[in-house]
Amino acid sequence: MEEHCLELSENPILFDCVTVVTNVFFDDTNGQVFAVRSSGVTGVIVKGPNQDNCTTFRMEDKGRVISIKFSPDMNILGIQRSHGSVDFINFANLIPTSSEYSQGCKWKNGSILGFVWVKANEIAFITDRGIELLQVVPEKKQFKSLKIIKIDASWFSWCAQSKLVLLASPNGVFLHPFTFNNSSINKLPRVEMESDRPVTDSDVSCTRLYDSSWCLVLRHGGKCPAEVLALPVNVPGTSQIHAFRTGLVGRFAINVVDNLVVVHHQASQTSMLFDIMEEGTMEGEMKVHGPITFPMSLKPVTVPDLQCQMYSGNWVVFQPDIVIDARLGCLWRVVLKPAGLIDASRDYIVSILLRRREGRQTIYAILKNMVSEGNKCLTGLMKVFDQINHVYRKQAELDLAKQTGQNSNQCDSTFNNTPNQNTHHRFVITQQDMYTNVLQYFTDSPHIIQVVLNYVCSLVKHHMSPQHALTEMLVCALVRTQRFSDLHQLLQYGAVGDSKPLACLLLSLGNLHSAAHQLAMDMLHRLQAHEEAVEVLLGEGEVIAGVGVAKQYSAALQQNPGQMQIGNADVWNSLRARKLLSAAQNDINAFISIYHALENRNRNNRNSQSFLKGEQCDSYVQMYMNLFPDDRGQKI
Repeated sequence: MEEHCLELSENPILFDCVTVVTNVFFDDTNGQVFAVRSSGVTGVIVKGPNQDNCTTFRMEDKGRVISIKFSPDMNILGIQRSHGSVDFINFANLIPTSSEYSQGCKWKNGSILGFVWVKANEIAFITDRGIELLQVVPEKKQFKSLKIIKIDASWFSWCAQSKLVLLASPNGVFLHPFTFNNSSINKLPRVEMESDRPVTDSDVSCTRLYDSSWCLVLRHGGKCPAEVLALPVNVPGTSQIHAFRTGLVGRFAINVVDNLVVVHHQASQTSMLFDIMEEGTMEGEMKVHGPITFPMSLKPVTVPDLQCQMYSGNWVVFQPDIVIDARLGCLWRVVLKPAGLIDASRDYIVSILLRRREGRQTIYAILKNMVSEGNKCLTGLMKVFDQINHVYRKQAELDLAKQTGQNSNQCDSTFNNTPNQNTHHRFVITQQDMYTNVLQYFTDSPHIIQVVLNYVCSLVKHHMSPQHALTEMLVCALVRTQRFSDLHQLLQYGAVGDSKPLACLLLSLGNLHSAAHQLAMDMLHRLQAHEEAVEVLLGEGEVIAGVGVAKQYSAALQQNPGQMQIGNADVWNSLRARKLLSAAQNDINAFISIYHALENRNRNNRNSQSFLKGEQCDSYVQMYMNLFPDDRGQKI
């Protein structure tokens, strides 16, 4: 069993560690690490998740490097060495192709706090006076100003996923968010902090949770336990602030992994997981959340020839899931292992796992454990089934809306941008999934009847009909345990839906339960499966009854001809005469009745009681004439 729900990636990016002559920089837009030796004179080594974009080059020593980043297409390198300008070098195929050129701050006496690449040829200077969006023309080494926003700022936080920058006011009380789109800058409503508790850049990060932008603020210090505030920045339909309570004091760091907020605590060497979609408790206008499970340590990591201390004081984290130890020269990603959550509260954790990319197999494992434990888990199983089928139903509604051309917003879809506990599920567990991966392994379990009944009840509650594999399992289990009265009640009161396969199954069980045959026939009648009902009766030698059902249905069709338009057949007139006479030939009375009925059918259909030669009834006509030699009977 997996003991850890979080681990660092198995294959870290290794780079030159920080030394007296080597400085290390991280570009969170491209995910690249720059090891700059001697200000670039003795080399710059670039490594990242894409091996094709790793390179090495040299630069002139023009002073200490503050920040260094490639454009998204790797064709322009930006280098900040001062707060007054940014230098640039053109690249082709990861090789420098030009001398350096620079662009200064627009505002006189302004200070460039940093820069971010918005697109391949668009860069934004973030300054203490505002934002300047520039277009870079590398072949001409020129710049074109696209948009300018004037606002005083002391620091900023950047979210590459959302192309959102958060500027802090000089007093640290107001956070001003801006997004970049279509070569322009869009201002969003500002976020206001408590005036007596201003924030600093080390405690604030911009990130994405469930496809929306959030500002995470770490509140700590003193004797009060730390908490993380999640403030909506660009979240449609909500202004709800969330608080993640840690119950601990000390040093913390924050990552986001698969839409879970991960709070690392150095002193206890543990990490806590929070899900903003889970139900919390309201305290005033704030929704408070606790960890989804008890604090757990990251799985120890090993790197050849290196001693890796977990939760090291040298760790630096970046959003969403990056951990860097610059002293060791390692970059990891934090990885969620859902199997490590199996021991958490089961009926609680399943709703969380439904929103995780790799949660499916863990849910199956939890369900198997619950089924194997029998009656003591039945209540919990019902809750879990409801959670699973709620998502199942909503996805079915969304699929139906797509097929019928409805606006998906008209459906209460689970896959929308409104943050509540019923949204953003990663996958659906269908009836077939449940049967194949869980239920079929417990066919002989003494608890399987109650488990399947609970699942079927949950399906019905969510307005879905159980499929044949489930009803077959249930019916067979009831018959095997001789619970015939329960079977009768389930079918009689419609707890199990009618279907032709189920009717056939009941017919096959007729020798074990005397009422099964009649239940099957009643079901076929409700399904208007008259052809099948007639075939069953004929197969059992009940020719008179079969013909009676066929004639009754044909008479109903004549009274309501519109039914013919939906594919219903005229059963009586479609029955082959030879088949009926053959089935009745061992019962003289039945044979005579069927013979006369067929004569009447022939007379009504073609004004002659004679059988056609193609019907191959000669031997049965002769049999009838032998029974009644004085009757002129049928002429062939």
